[in-house]
Amino acid sequence: MYFLRHFSRFRPLPKFQPILKRHFASETAGKVEDKVTKLKVRRAYALGGCLMFIWVSTHGILLYRRRSEHRALNEKLPPIPWDEFVEKYFASGDVKTIVFQPHFEIANVYLHSAKEQQMKKTVVDLIHTTPDKFSRPPDVRFFYEGSADDVKSAVTSAVEKYKHNVDFELDQFPSYRELSFIVGSTLFVLAAISFK
Repeated sequence: MYFLRHFSRFRPLPKFQPILKRHFASETAGKVEDKVTKLKVRRAYALGGCLMFIWVSTHGILLYRRRSEHRALNEKLPPIPWDEFVEKYFASGDVKTIVFQPHFEIANVYLHSAKEQQMKKTVVDLIHTTPDKFSRPPDVRFFYEGSADDVKSAVTSAVEKYKHNVDFELDQFPSYRELSFIVGSTLFVLAAISFK
């Protein structure tokens, strides 16, 4: 009895209870905030990883497509050396456009042709405008071991020598059309992931 009476005086004071509750409540709120922060960081890493994967994979797909087209064209129309090309085609003034691909060191050449002139006339008659280019396979191909600047200077010197106007273009990888496909695919995936 004495024992109960003695310890009954040591009851916890009411003013300390709210302090303990506040301490536990702030501790659990801190844990929840940490979990939310960690979840946001993980989501940002996952989003960045997905975007990097899409960016790299679309580059790979487009480069594989270009290589496949390059191999198919090599079988159909094997490239000739630059000197032979100059003697056969450049000297006679048949060359209209040269499109050089630096990553393959190959140039696709489009010649002046009666068929192309007839197609242009037909299109002009139909829609009354002149299109810039027609999508068609090259007529001749040549290889040139060197940079794009080397090819451009060689073409310029041949133009000056033979006095024929020739359009020269570079077909870099990725082209503007391919780059727009890469950016569009990446933005589409970004939108699809962020709206989930």
